Amino acid sequence: MPSPESDTVVIRWLGNANFEFAYEGKVYLFDAYFDRTPRTHRVGFTSADVSKAEAIFVSHAHFDHISDIGPVARQTGAPVVGAPITAETAIKLGVPEKQIVVAKGGETLKFGDATAEIALAQHSTIQPGLTDIYASLYQNDSPPYSEEEKKELARVRSLGTFDPKVITEGTLAYGLVFPSGFKAVLIGSAGPITAGVRALAEKLGPVDVAIVAYQVHAVADTQIGYTWPFIELFKPKLFLPAHHDASPPAWVDLGLEPLFDRIRANMPNTAFLAPLYRSPICIAGAGSDKVKVVSFKP
Repeated sequence: MPSPESDTVVIRWLGNANFEFAYEGKVYLFDAYFDRTPRTHRVGFTSADVSKAEAIFVSHAHFDHISDIGPVARQTGAPVVGAPITAETAIKLGVPEKQIVVAKGGETLKFGDATAEIALAQHSTIQPGLTDIYASLYQNDSPPYSEEEKKELARVRSLGTFDPKVITEGTLAYGLVFPSGFKAVLIGSAGPITAGVRALAEKLGPVDVAIVAYQVHAVADTQIGYTWPFIELFKPKLFLPAHHDASPPAWVDLGLEPLFDRIRANMPNTAFLAPLYRSPICIAGAGSDKVKVVSFKP
């Protein structure tokens, strides 16, 4: 945790599209999915361990972004920001109504030392049959699920919504701006770029850090076609991928090298880093070394 006197921004990837930003002694969380489904990679802690947050920003209300929002919100007392369908889902999952902040895109909100710029985004969609292919792959290449695993998978998947409104009405993009001028943008699903996201890019200008989903197409070149436009639009000094880890029996681990190679070839002034669960990425948040990765400790 950086001290209140430090301009260092500490970013931690907490699996999937979950990220933690720590700045001047305060914590900002993006998504709340920590007690994950069976056979996902463990992040090294549980939702019960989360005790501090200035705000929780939820990309959308699919289970793998929101399943632990109830206990995390109650333990931290933090406001929970999300689209209307996200707010409805969060309340069902036990978030006190007084902590709900509904956003539809276009808002500028203040939380602690951070300003949040919010845009209506759009969730990605996939071609028919892709999830069946993934399921067949897991059936072919991993042991059968036990009855206990099946029950736990169903339980966690129920902690969210698959309402189609999530696609066009329920997905938000967030810009986070600190007093030093440090700017980050977080995109939890790489669907088509909306007018709201373009307006957010115009408002923020080139950002210091962009975090963009890099999933769900197993063919890297296909997924690059969805993720790349956001990187190109926000022109970050540092890019961090999200959502690229496996979620059996739906998604597989997606290799980052083809995307990084694309960045190196086309945006040579943009750095990139493959985060590890919980490992602090310490970034200079101000001064001549702004956005320089001060340390990254696996």
